[in-house]
Amino acid sequence: MSTAPLAPTSRRIPPRGDSALGTSLPIAPTIAIPRLGGICCLLLLGISFRASLTHFVWAWTTDENYSHGFLVPLISAYFAREAYRRGPIADRPATALGLTMLIFAVIVNLATVIVPVPFVADLCFIIALAAVCTLLLGVSATYRFSFAIGFLIFMVPLPLALYSMVASPLQLLVSRFASRLLGTLGVPVLCNGNLITLPGDIQMFVAEACSGMRQLTGFLALTTAVVYMSQRPVWHRSILVLSSIPIAMAANVIRVTSTGCIMYYLDPKLAEGTYHTVEGLFMMGLGLAMLYALSATLDQIASLTEPSPLSAGSGS
Repeated sequence: MSTAPLAPTSRRIPPRGDSALGTSLPIAPTIAIPRLGGICCLLLLGISFRASLTHFVWAWTTDENYSHGFLVPLISAYFAREAYRRGPIADRPATALGLTMLIFAVIVNLATVIVPVPFVADLCFIIALAAVCTLLLGVSATYRFSFAIGFLIFMVPLPLALYSMVASPLQLLVSRFASRLLGTLGVPVLCNGNLITLPGDIQMFVAEACSGMRQLTGFLALTTAVVYMSQRPVWHRSILVLSSIPIAMAANVIRVTSTGCIMYYLDPKLAEGTYHTVEGLFMMGLGLAMLYALSATLDQIASLTEPSPLSAGSGS
C-alpha cells in the first residue's frame, strides 16, 4: 500500500493583541506617552506662568485695545490643527535644545519676580511653549508649528511705556491729517496738538483710544491670519501685512473726519455714545474693504507679470 506524503501543516500564529478566539486584546498605546508628557508639561507651565496667564485675562477684560486677545489662542489652535493635518511628524525629540530653551524661559520668568516686567514674562511663556514642543517632538515639529506658536504674540499686551511711545505720535498724526481733510471739505478747523476746535467753540479731542492703536492691534492680527491662509506668493503676503498699518491709520483718519463733519453739520451729540462705537465697527469693515481692494490689485499685477500658457507653449 502506497502512502502519500503528508503536506506540511501551517499553524496560524495570531498577531499580537489577537487571542485564539479572534478577539482583540487591549494593547498599551505607546503613542499616549508623549501626549501624556505634553499634558503634564503644559500643566507645569500653567503653574509656573500663572502670573502671565492672569495678566493676559486681566488685560483682555479691562483694556479694549486687547479685547481680541481671547480669540488669539483659539485661532492659534486652529493653525496648529491645520499644521498637524499636513502629514506625519517625525518624532525626534531634541532634548538638549528643548531643555536649554525651557530653562532660559523659566529663569527669565523668575527674574521678573524681582524686576517686574510683565511683557518679558509674557514672552517667556511663548518661548516655553516652543521649548516644550522641541523637547517632546523635535525641531522639525517646532518648525511646522512655528506660525501657530508665533501667532500668540498678538495676545501679549504691550508695555505701557511702549504703547504711549507709539500712540502719542499717532494722536498728533491723525489730528493733523483729519484737520486738513476737514478743511478740504469746507469745515473751518483749528488744530492745536491733538485738540481740534470747530466753529461754535466745538472741541474734539483725539484721545489715545482714537489714535488708531486699537484698530491697529486687532487689524494687524486679523490681516496676518488671513494672509497666512491665502495661497499667495511671499511678496504678495508681505505687502498685505505691511499695508495693514497705513490702512488702519487711514481708516481712523476717516473716522475722526466723519465725526468732525457730523459735529459741525448735524449735532455734536450724535458723535457720542452708541454712534461712536458703531462708527468704530464700521471703520473696521472699511479697513477690511481697503485690504481686499489692495489684494485684488496685487492679484492683477501678478497676473500681468506671469507668462501666459500660450506664450509658454509657443516658446517650448
